[in-house]
Amino acid sequence: MAGAKKSSSKKSGGGLGEIGGYKVLPVKFDSDESAESATHYIYFKQHVNKVEDIVLPSNRTVFMYNLPVDTTERDIRRLLHGIGRVERVLFHEVVGQDAIREAAIKAHMTNELAAAMAEAAEKASSQKKSKSKGKSNPSKSEEDTIKPVARAHLLRSGGSAHVVLLEEQELERMLKMKAGVRQWPERDPDDTSNPLEYRGLTRYLYEYRAVRPPAEMLKEEVDSYMAKFQEAQYERDRMLSQQQNVPDEDGFITVVRRGRSTRNGDSSGAFTAASVEEAREAGANKKKDVVFGNMYRFQVRERKQDQLTDLRKKFEEDKEKIARMRQTRQFRPY
Repeated sequence: MAGAKKSSSKKSGGGLGEIGGYKVLPVKFDSDESAESATHYIYFKQHVNKVEDIVLPSNRTVFMYNLPVDTTERDIRRLLHGIGRVERVLFHEVVGQDAIREAAIKAHMTNELAAAMAEAAEKASSQKKSKSKGKSNPSKSEEDTIKPVARAHLLRSGGSAHVVLLEEQELERMLKMKAGVRQWPERDPDDTSNPLEYRGLTRYLYEYRAVRPPAEMLKEEVDSYMAKFQEAQYERDRMLSQQQNVPDEDGFITVVRRGRSTRNGDSSGAFTAASVEEAREAGANKKKDVVFGNMYRFQVRERKQDQLTDLRKKFEEDKEKIARMRQTRQFRPY
């Protein structure tokens, strides 16, 4: 993209060139001035919303197009250093990310911003209310503060992003940038502190290990979860026991269900899964009890006839046995 549009990207007033309403920002990847490096062109313009959007406000958002495929939020922050402070970046055309995933990311940003705005408004309205809120609501647990594993992403060719700046003046400053080639941020290949900066084999190894954690780590995570679950269960039982036989303000006693803890159930009536051996034994006994011979009327009649035949046969056998015992004088009915 370097040769044909370079002349059209310059402006007589000293600002950036403009094509189709987009500002043309030339960037260079090689920091060595003596080396020949192709110039890459990034296009941007002010983002305009038809409706109000707290995630992408029109007065502070820039739409950037034709970004390099390995662009990260850190790269954009470094590129705009001295021009504008970046608040957040929403990437588009990410490899492996569909429209549903992109909408979910934007919805998550919206929820976070709405919660932050509500919290800030509540703190500003009353300091006393803020203190009482801090006492009544416990601090966030470790699960809430744990962040997901950072994974590097790749953009499709000609990828784009919405960049939200911190202030409106910074947007005006960016739109009035002076003409000139800017240096694309360089990465330190030996820096392993940020997984988003991984490239090549290091990146693939990191992604492979991220989806296949070692067994020791999984066991530790499961043990920690079960310990917290048992602690929460104990706290729940303790709260239920405290609620028993406690009269309220009107003198009424709230009845709390407390059942007997069984092998597969707790005191609240919740049942747990049986063991594998118990399930197999129950299934085997059930199979033994199932009889498929009484489904039709003729089967019932035949079964009754067989029973009568067996009774008659047994009766005749008993008669013969008694006759033999009389002959040998061993029959004493009384």
